[in-house]
Amino acid sequence: MRKVERIFSINSLVKELWESQPDMRFLQLLDWIESEYSKQNGGFGQGNLFKRDSYQAEEPFSYIDLFYLEDELLEQFLLQLVKDTETRLRLEKVQAEKGSKHWIQQFVNNRQGELNHLILMSSPSLLTFLAKERSIQWKSPLRETGYQEYRNEFLELESVRRGRRIELEKYWPRMGPQWDGYATVAGKDGQKGFLLVEAKAHLKEMTSSIRAKDLDSRFLIESTMKETMEAMGSRAPMEVWLNRYYQLANRLAFLYILNEKMGIPTWLVLVNFLEDDTHIPTGSVEWVEHYQEVFSEMDITSESNPLFDKIVTVYPSCN
Repeated sequence: MRKVERIFSINSLVKELWESQPDMRFLQLLDWIESEYSKQNGGFGQGNLFKRDSYQAEEPFSYIDLFYLEDELLEQFLLQLVKDTETRLRLEKVQAEKGSKHWIQQFVNNRQGELNHLILMSSPSLLTFLAKERSIQWKSPLRETGYQEYRNEFLELESVRRGRRIELEKYWPRMGPQWDGYATVAGKDGQKGFLLVEAKAHLKEMTSSIRAKDLDSRFLIESTMKETMEAMGSRAPMEVWLNRYYQLANRLAFLYILNEKMGIPTWLVLVNFLEDDTHIPTGSVEWVEHYQEVFSEMDITSESNPLFDKIVTVYPSCN
């Protein structure tokens, strides 16, 4: 005799699935459950028949019949389906629908080869650093981790760099920039490095100001920013770096810290999306003219600038 308890368990799991997708009709829900079971179990229960249309012509159609499926197997399947549905719905909530966040998620997860190619074509220094395999391992924003983005803690995620976060915080406050993406790169002779990504989809995203209120944090930021400007040969007023293009400036400061202070090969990848049809379209000419203006105001040139070839600027097309 079958256990009565299975009735309550199966009812509870079906209820949970329906509550997570309340727009489904009940019979639509049952049809979806049958379809998913068959699809995930080698076509179990699938059959083919013919039906007559209004002209009495026979048309083939397929159906799914789970009459012989044991409740124990159904219960196990429903339990996993609930977990998978929860994960899918959670990811859909954090998946961006427009702008640079949307596009960097799309490229890292669905168009990675295209993005990698653009980066390698735009950076001879990275190309010569990489081992023969030219491997770029993306760690963020990944679908399987809920498109999570990282601040200073990205250092702790890599076993070869654990413990270096404390060193990083000698030069920058604990709450560092939030990176739109990051990847690890494997170089010759076992060297390990980073690609840190700042993504933009329109020009207005470029303007920003320092927000730090804590005096100690502000002092540390300004001290490191001054060192970064000196290292890059910039004679621009610090006001330009702090209150006009602060977001780019603090990314450049991290480029300086990681390469010059901590000895970690790092590239700053500025990803500028072309013709974003989800928000504000920006063309290649607009981007190039804008960067020319920004670099001029920040006084960033290739002269006496050891970090210049660690800045990678790419322009992926959203089409």
